[in-house]
Amino acid sequence: MASAAPSARELTSRLIARVGTRSALPDSPAIAAQLTFQRAYRELVRSLGPTGFHAIVGRALVLVQTEHPLLKEIRIDGPEAPTLDRVTAIAHAYGASAVAAGIEAWLEAVLDLVGQLIGFDVVAQLVEQRPLTGTRDDEDDR
Repeated sequence: MASAAPSARELTSRLIARVGTRSALPDSPAIAAQLTFQRAYRELVRSLGPTGFHAIVGRALVLVQTEHPLLKEIRIDGPEAPTLDRVTAIAHAYGASAVAAGIEAWLEAVLDLVGQLIGFDVVAQLVEQRPLTGTRDDEDDR
């Protein structure tokens, strides 16, 4: 019997835990959240296409900005190569925990929207794929 598909919240938690905090620096929670967001974005944009997925990411951002207004200061540099701009600077201004919480909420909203469209089981399969060691994707997350 197949197990139930994870919720967007469960999936976000698993993805964040996989990246972890690789250092004791004060902004490491924000960096871990940033890396997790970028990896999930990269995996989903490959499968769903850059234009439509970028629109979903923008919609998710609007949905969470009320609760996490500091996200108004983060920008994505383009639909095909996601880089969350200014995360470190914003972490110094608001605190790494607040920035991490905002990015995690944003990722959860993205996964929720995509899950509603294509199913949470498919989303989980797409974002939990592990790149082969030594590939460009593996290097991007270091």
